[in-house]
Amino acid sequence: MKIAIEHIRDQFNVALSSKEGVEPFITIKGARIVEGKNGPFISWPAKKMDSGKYWNHVWCSEAFNAAVLEAAQKTAPKPTKAKDEAWQARAPARQEPVEDDIPF
Repeated sequence: MKIAIEHIRDQFNVALSSKEGVEPFITIKGARIVEGKNGPFISWPAKKMDSGKYWNHVWCSEAFNAAVLEAAQKTAPKPTKAKDEAWQARAPARQEPVEDDIPF
């Protein structure tokens, strides 16, 4: 089985195919790598219920999770200073509150 990873910002998609160059038979979108108390793990897409608990949309074996984690870490984009500066440039500048004498 071929595991292909497509990184999109802080998430990634996992595409599974029978071999290299073949159309994927399944794609899982919106997975993330999370740092847990026992090390990094894959957080699969889930929905938070009204009770506060999460309903997982994907459930995988430990072996598959380990394979996806390894592939995702190998293909993760490396942070660059230029990229960080570009993100900071897009952020709105903090403005000090204006104290006008507006009568309302």
